[in-house]
Amino acid sequence: MTIATGTLRGNVSAQGRSFMGIPYAAPPTGALRFRRPQPALPWQGVRDATQPAASCPQNSALLATSEDCLFLNVHTPPSAESAKLPVMVWFHGGGYFWGAGADYDPTPLVSKGKAIVVTVNYRLQALGFLALPQLAAESNTAGNYGILDQQASLRWVRDNIGAFGGDPGNVTIFGESSGGHSVCMQLISPGARGLFHRAIMESGTCVNSVFDPHPAPVAYARGASVAASVGCTDPATQVACMRGKPVDQLLRAGTQPNSWRDFWFTPTIDRTVIKEPTSRALSSGRYSHVPILSGSNREEGRLFVATLWHQVQGRSATEPELREEIRALAGEVTPEMLAAYPPESPGNADVAVSRVITDARFACAALFTSRAVLPYSGPNVYEFEFTDPNPPYSKTLDPTWDLAAYHTSEMYYLFKVVMGLPTTGLDGAQTQLSNQMIKYWTTFARTGDPNGAGSPTWPPYTAASEQIQRLDPQRVAPFTTFSVDHECGLWG
Repeated sequence: MTIATGTLRGNVSAQGRSFMGIPYAAPPTGALRFRRPQPALPWQGVRDATQPAASCPQNSALLATSEDCLFLNVHTPPSAESAKLPVMVWFHGGGYFWGAGADYDPTPLVSKGKAIVVTVNYRLQALGFLALPQLAAESNTAGNYGILDQQASLRWVRDNIGAFGGDPGNVTIFGESSGGHSVCMQLISPGARGLFHRAIMESGTCVNSVFDPHPAPVAYARGASVAASVGCTDPATQVACMRGKPVDQLLRAGTQPNSWRDFWFTPTIDRTVIKEPTSRALSSGRYSHVPILSGSNREEGRLFVATLWHQVQGRSATEPELREEIRALAGEVTPEMLAAYPPESPGNADVAVSRVITDARFACAALFTSRAVLPYSGPNVYEFEFTDPNPPYSKTLDPTWDLAAYHTSEMYYLFKVVMGLPTTGLDGAQTQLSNQMIKYWTTFARTGDPNGAGSPTWPPYTAASEQIQRLDPQRVAPFTTFSVDHECGLWG
């Protein structure tokens, strides 16, 4: 396979072809640290694209990482060169803190859905999202290098995907959690206009998100704190000092999230890449008016209770912590809130805290996102809720608690491998659900509408009916009680 920068040797199997570790931008090292991504450098001879390349630096002993990490992976059906197939570009989740494109194997989407899937690395933590006023003065942007990396990958797709059999005029961006939020950032970023044509957000929304872009003063204060922690305190030399620090020092300087609400590194409203708060951009129509499919999982919050309470603290959430979660999300604790989310006991508020997290930051946030884009993107707005009570790993990630349809669980119905974990144990009904979800996702990528021959009808979201498509092994069908089920009247 030959592209603009050179020739690649990839993998071929009965299910398709893959080309791993393709550089889509120059290494963001040395003087290019904390700068916009630059064009990829050409290579001589044949580049081995049979194995994943390094992931971007992060706090993980399981991944091979390097600051030279701006790579993507292309997965195609067999013999796709002559076809103009729909292209799906995947932005991984991980809180802008962890993750890599190669952690996901999209073979089911490729082989069953007849789409080309591109998975992308982008800069994380301080390397991807550090903001300082000196950086803004230098290049008219700060704090959005990871978002700019994603845009560079989309330009690479525009310029190169035709060689793989893809249609550069039919590109869908999709992602989960912070990857879904990344999709939203591309929706509102002027630099991404025209680079994609449809958008899918899974458990990562535009409205009421834990990843909402910081105002520049907040981002600058956090950036200064990071710089000071590695000994770069002089404003005149701060940027040069930070560019000279070893990567491991920058990783230690970044605050690891210790709360599901506390993500230190998120995008910045720099007035260039991200021009304004997300809600303002949506309400004013200043975003890419493409078809949008988004949704959430029935029990998103259970994973956060399992990790942040059961695993980290070895105990259940308490009633005072429930009140604190409500106060942090709603601004006050009202009798109506307490009545809607009663704790099981004073010492055990696990279910109530999980429901608060699910409803405030995922379910109602997805609903409010659909409402926000409806005036400009309707009638091409579709929303889902994934409700399988027994997805893979739901009973093993936390042996003390059934996670049900937890955060990240829907991905096992779309990918062969998710965050390095294989999809296993799907029964017959779950396999049928997986096949249907793959058909919905790839049909949407092909046409902007998930409906197709043989699929249960998925009505578009409208203000009049607010029909949400339930994705469940027992039944795939629309329902209209989503807002009531998730107490969205309390979180509006």
